[in-house]
Order: sequence, then C-alpha cells, then structure tokens
Amino acid sequence: HLQTVRGFAQELIDRLIDADGACAKTAHGNFGPLDKGECPYAVSFDPEVLKYVALDMLTDAGVKVLFHTWFADALTDERGVTAALVEGKSGRAALVGKVYVDAAGDGDLSARAGARFDQAANDDERMMRMTLMYRVTGLPEPGLDERRLWVNGVTTRWGPHVGALSGSDTLDLTRAEIDTRRDIAEHVEKLREEFPEATLVETAAVVGVRETRRIVGLETITEEDVLSGRAREHSIAVSSNPVPGYYGERRFLDHLGFEIPYGSLVPADLDNVVLAGRCISASQPAFQSARSMAPNMAISQASGVAAAMAAQQGIRPADVDPVALIARLEVDGQVTRIPPEMREG
Repeated sequence: HLQTVRGFAQELIDRLIDADGACAKTAHGNFGPLDKGECPYAVSFDPEVLKYVALDMLTDAGVKVLFHTWFADALTDERGVTAALVEGKSGRAALVGKVYVDAAGDGDLSARAGARFDQAANDDERMMRMTLMYRVTGLPEPGLDERRLWVNGVTTRWGPHVGALSGSDTLDLTRAEIDTRRDIAEHVEKLREEFPEATLVETAAVVGVRETRRIVGLETITEEDVLSGRAREHSIAVSSNPVPGYYGERRFLDHLGFEIPYGSLVPADLDNVVLAGRCISASQPAFQSARSMAPNMAISQASGVAAAMAAQQGIRPADVDPVALIARLEVDGQVTRIPPEMREG
C-alpha cells in the first residue's frame, strides 16, 4: 500500500494527535489507535481542537491572517488580477499582490476575473448534492467494525441533503440552508430510535457545498487519467479517493491513485493566479475524487509553494519550473506521484 497524502496535511494530523484532537475512528471503519506519521483514508478530528492547532501553524509560519473579511470582486487588466476587493467590518479594501491563490473552492476569484470554467447543470443527476453535517453526543464509542465518525465522545453525521440547487448562487444557497436546517430535527429524532440518549450539540456553520466551478487550466485531468492511473508529467499530488457519483455509483479506483499535473493548477486565461483545492482544471470524475479533503490539502500545498516561487522570482505561475517545484514539495514530505515500481500495468 501507499499513503498518497503527507506533507503539511500529515503535519496537521500529527499536531492534532498531540493535542488529543484526532483519532482513526471514522466513517470507513475503526482503525484503532492513530499514530503520528500515518494517515488512513479518513480521520476523525475535533473541530474545536483544529481551530487553535491551525492558528498555531499559521502564526508559526508567519502568515498574516485577516478574519471577518469576504471576497467581493476582482480588479483586472488584460490577463491578470490587479487587486482583490474585499469587504469587512472596516469597510471595503483592495488587496494587491504579485500572485493570487484562488482557494475559494468555487473559483470565485478566477471566475470574477473572467477565466473560463466548466460547471455541471443544477439538474444534472451526477452533480454532487449539498449537505448540512451535524454533531451529537450520547452515542457509545464505535466498535472495530462500526462505520462512524467519532472523536472525544462526539459523533459527526452527514445530515440532510439537497440537490438541483447551485452552490454558487445566493438564492439557491439560501434555499439549501433553510431546507436542510428544517430537516435536522427529523434526522436526530430518527437517530434516537437506535440511540435514545443522542443529543444534538452542533450543526455546521453553513451548508456544505461539494461541487461548483472547475476553472479551465493549462492542463485538464481527464476521465481516462482517473480510470487508468497513467503517469502524468510534472505531477504534484496524487488522489486515491473513489469517485462518489460516477454515473450514479461510487467508483473505486483499480490502482493506487491518479496523478495531478501542475498545469491543472494554472488558469489558462490568467497570468498571476494559481488554483487551490476543488476548482482546479478537471473533468467531473477527476474533480469528484480530488475535491476530497486529503488530496485537496496536497493540491493546495503545491498551489501555495508554486505561488511563492512565482512571486519570489517575478515570473508567471505558468513559467515556474515544475521540476524545481516538485523537488521543493518532496523536501517538505509531499507525495507527488505514484512510484514507477508500484504502478500497476
């Protein structure tokens, strides 16, 4: 076997373990104690512990954090972003940078700057639904064969879901938020049929959006890339996740994972933007796998490093040396590709 996500994601998990904020009791089986340096398919974590562990990592790295601020629009020239307009408690401001990382999930910055994108139709039955997750107490610790997200006495559950609505439309998001929150009480009542002591302690801050825009990049991860697991030149990360909604079914990969080329992180229409997370250039099957948290974190580590290299060297992200980028990622513990000796076929 091969652990395909390490790097900063592993550092985060290790810090959570140190702070008693993570364990391996997950929706995909109880793997027993979770040791530092290992990361199974999914990890149960305590969001309250995550809040301060993540802040510690940011401040340790010297990151300047700006909370209570929303992205509003992009100022552009012919092929680039000249400023990101944000709105906060202090009013509207323009953030000016050399290189911008679009980590909005929905590709908001790139789309507002005029980049082309693909997006499934709202009524497309393959489009992933929005879900409101919630947490309850009163359930016992799961047994070895029980599939349940559990940590520090709290179980996290996938709650009500809605389809045929757009996660990039304000009215649709409002409708999804109202409908799922109204359905939470019914979910908890049904849960109490099996666990009478179940008590709702928290719902997610906002409804969870899985699928919106996929920005068109210099390279696109194809459906064939996903199914074959073929090598891609200048791969910066690997996704081993199944494709949850592959033509109406969950499609598990027949190999260790598919490779994600650096070009899929670079918008074809913008010269100073790098994509991070689920808005990278990908076919829908590739997107549905790579959008999951573990590969998403690996992709985003590559995005941040590439943006830093471009800014430091005064060049476009498209001109960053991918070999140098990959070497830097591997020094930081990232798994950038499937080793040739482990590649099937």
